[in-house]
Amino acid sequence: MIESIELLTKHEFARIALCAVLLVSFSSGLLSPLVVLKQRSFWGDALSHLVFPGVLLGLMAWQGFGLPLWLCLFTGAAATALLGSVLLPKLERKLGIPSDSAGIVLLTAFFAIGVVITSKFSHLFAEAHFDLHRFLFGDVLTLAWQDLLPIAFSSLFSFGALAVLRADWDAWVSDPEFAQLAGFRVKWVSALFPILITSTVLCGIWTVGSLMISALITLPAVLVQPSTVLSKASIGVALLIGLVGSLAGFALDIPMGSALVLTGGVFVLFKVIWRSRFQ
Repeated sequence: MIESIELLTKHEFARIALCAVLLVSFSSGLLSPLVVLKQRSFWGDALSHLVFPGVLLGLMAWQGFGLPLWLCLFTGAAATALLGSVLLPKLERKLGIPSDSAGIVLLTAFFAIGVVITSKFSHLFAEAHFDLHRFLFGDVLTLAWQDLLPIAFSSLFSFGALAVLRADWDAWVSDPEFAQLAGFRVKWVSALFPILITSTVLCGIWTVGSLMISALITLPAVLVQPSTVLSKASIGVALLIGLVGSLAGFALDIPMGSALVLTGGVFVLFKVIWRSRFQ
């Protein structure tokens, strides 16, 4: 850990990486109770695959029209994520299958579409310096200070949406049908849910990678088991995982996403041992 502290004091890229991880951890801690209480933990994994073709289309639009990169990426990712969120309940209802099974069908199909796009337009993505390895595993050490702005905006947007509509979120999680009859803004929160998850997943992709962000979203609520969608304990645990995981990643020279998930896994193991021996 001493080496990690020295790295943070000497190198700007390490400080940027730590800030990025903490921002993504904050967003994950905000949304973790929502996805766990609503039993939608698979959404993080599903959306990380659903956004893949959208990210690729966003990169193509960026090259073709010269619009801001973050706008193209978010628009493309949001489009495919929202399309998937519309198709998911239709698959459940029409085929009579569980939501997780429908999610598996969709995420593999969308990811396959992304692979096809990558293979057919490989020359375009080579010019844009798009690396599939970065998408899957993240590359937080290459970020600049300006890259933190969309991550910070996503975190603030998620916090505002949860804080302002907190009662509506809690009602939607507990009983959406009764909540709608009682006058809660169920349609609002139902529409916001995939948007919040998509923005956090998209920010997490470029920091910890698409394969790790779903675990980072789920772990805080698994550890604290909150009873409400806006949980200070969940946010605190998420930030702790981000801090300890970042220091461990620097000290052991391992990928940041892996360091964060392994840190969360160690916390879960400690909790299991504690409950087994003292409860």
